[in-house]
Amino acid sequence: MKRRTFLQLSGMTAAGALLAGCQSKNEKLIPYLIGPDEGVTPGRATYYASSCAFCPAGCGILVRESEGRAKKIEGNPDHPVNRGRLCARGQAVLQELYHPDRLQQPLKRSGARGSGEFTRITWAEGLGLLTAKLKELQQEHSTDGLALLTPQLSGSLATLVTAFMRSFGSSRHVSYELLAPDWLRLADRQTFGQAGLPFYDLAETRYLLSFGADFVENHLSPVQYGNAFGRMRQGRDTVRGHFTYIGGRMSLTCASADRWMPARPGSEGALALGMARLILEEKLHDKSALAANGLRPEELLGRLKPYDLPRVADMTGLAKESIAEVAREFAGTGPSLALAGESVAFQSNGPESVRAIQLLNMLAGSLNRPGGIYPAAAPSGPDNSFTQLMALIESMQAGRIKLALIKGDPVHAIPPATGFQQALDKVPFCVSFATLLDDSALQADLILPDHAALESWGDVEPLAGSRRPLYGLMQPVVMPLHDTRQFGDVLLAAASQLGGAPAAALPQKSWLEFLKGTVAKRVSGKMGEKFEARWVDLLRRGGQFESNRGPDNVYRRASASSLPDPARPRFAGDETQYPLHLQVYPSSAFTDGRGAPFPWLQQLPDPMSCVVWDSWIEINPVTAAGLGISQGDLVEVASPRGSLRLPAVIYPGIRPDLVAIPLGQGHKGGGRYARERGVNPLALLVLVEGSEHQPAWNATRVRLTRVSKSGELVTAGHPQGSYRSDLIGI
Repeated sequence: MKRRTFLQLSGMTAAGALLAGCQSKNEKLIPYLIGPDEGVTPGRATYYASSCAFCPAGCGILVRESEGRAKKIEGNPDHPVNRGRLCARGQAVLQELYHPDRLQQPLKRSGARGSGEFTRITWAEGLGLLTAKLKELQQEHSTDGLALLTPQLSGSLATLVTAFMRSFGSSRHVSYELLAPDWLRLADRQTFGQAGLPFYDLAETRYLLSFGADFVENHLSPVQYGNAFGRMRQGRDTVRGHFTYIGGRMSLTCASADRWMPARPGSEGALALGMARLILEEKLHDKSALAANGLRPEELLGRLKPYDLPRVADMTGLAKESIAEVAREFAGTGPSLALAGESVAFQSNGPESVRAIQLLNMLAGSLNRPGGIYPAAAPSGPDNSFTQLMALIESMQAGRIKLALIKGDPVHAIPPATGFQQALDKVPFCVSFATLLDDSALQADLILPDHAALESWGDVEPLAGSRRPLYGLMQPVVMPLHDTRQFGDVLLAAASQLGGAPAAALPQKSWLEFLKGTVAKRVSGKMGEKFEARWVDLLRRGGQFESNRGPDNVYRRASASSLPDPARPRFAGDETQYPLHLQVYPSSAFTDGRGAPFPWLQQLPDPMSCVVWDSWIEINPVTAAGLGISQGDLVEVASPRGSLRLPAVIYPGIRPDLVAIPLGQGHKGGGRYARERGVNPLALLVLVEGSEHQPAWNATRVRLTRVSKSGELVTAGHPQGSYRSDLIGI
């Protein structure tokens, strides 16, 4: 069977069942047994079920293909996470496939690092260079001189990477993402004794209390929780859930709330404990839930004695009456649910503040009940350890790393305060597996370009959008456009050429063969004709959405768990020199920067500021007036770490002592749409101790200085707002 024939057979039948009701007469759903020149009518569409790999949420997608080209990406209605919906970022993945600056074949550096000067080579030459460097490490008995840095992985790719590194003899695989929710895993481990992630039953709750969790934009599984939030508000005839948001900046999620409480940065844990004390004092807590978790009200009240309303009001900058009212509403309007977000976790007292918010769910009896919080299915794969990242950086600085393999763009996404960028300069040979010449690829000596997502095989375990394990599959929807190879195929080819332990551990001839082997173990236990039929069915549907697992895990406070005790927050920078707090937050379009190369997302107006194609800093009107800053002015923002210049957005939805800059821009590479556009605010951040999994990246103070009127702020609706409109098509 031809590969193209197999692809179409794999992808069409279930998608046809999904879309039959909304099909136009110009669309045709065919089995992939029919070749491209054997009955495909021009203009008629076919569909493939697959999975979105833009972020760890793992939504299911349907890709519309016509005449050999992918045309559009939509949500898969059968997928339990997104139920047919899809965010703008997932739809924009189409632009990775047809990006005009895609890397089209292997490249070898010919100029200085960072110069962008490369020479085209063949795959035989590229693999030869890679395996030669690996064999050098083996011959020198320094296999631990190999480092592999990737984003967080799950499923088959995590299994492959682990097997490759272990068989080669290196322990230096670091899986790190700035925005990974390991701070939440840490809190779950300390409170409940399990290192999973929570599943929030937003759809059934009646009172939602978010401490900086921007679930509409980025938090955990935004399509899942955005959909559930809509059902919470409008899905029940006689119930409209109430929503209170706590945080210093009004995000898109906050703008959907009934009440906004702009607490001081770092005071959220104290606020949660103040609410907990009032709930206990007024006997509004769920007595049976407290007993089930081994807690006594009298003991709790004794521990919470310092968190009286006057003191908490002073710490948070909120009115005592508002704090008391929200606490009573939360405890008295069941089921209720409290969420903790990144803006809380990224403070020096973040871990304990997150645990304080979890205590509110215990008091309200919200654990393991509809409208409350359950343990989500924990995906496989390595932990996201900042400690391991810093250990790797130390080894790089000391010259112990001889060869670095890089998947992703850590040069852009890791804060410079870690020293990562300087440490990478000391690694003699770096290999990138990028699809574009991004910031990390610019520093590479060898680039072995990966397939685009829509050309790739793979599997996806959604991060936190379900109580039960889900398993999504990725399949190619078009033939590869360029001379690229999947990352998994490159590792397998390298293992084969190395021989010995790597070849024995990874005998598979291709990434597809490896993937099918791991899928077979998961769904049927072995390969064979029975599995082949199951494999085709899984590809038709986009994955396995029914779990044969036993009863769900439940949350119960671990007996050794101490009560949360958030300390006063610490900040980098003297308050007299740096009077303002800085909050960096993931862009609703780009998250940590991975969406910046896509012009559809660059053209997408920010929902709160309407800015396009740029970075900006949000300043409260009172603060701006005191500094003589007007809308669109060019402003210099300085921290103890460095300074940047960017235009000002005068924004009433932020505390006067706080300024905010979105992440995502400021790339040196990444193609024509991302290159040299805006700034990267990570350059301002100071490394403030928080926890081993997450430093306090939002504990940096800054000062502002007006530079001039020439901020060149461009917003949607402005005559220049579509100045790149000629470039945003495919």
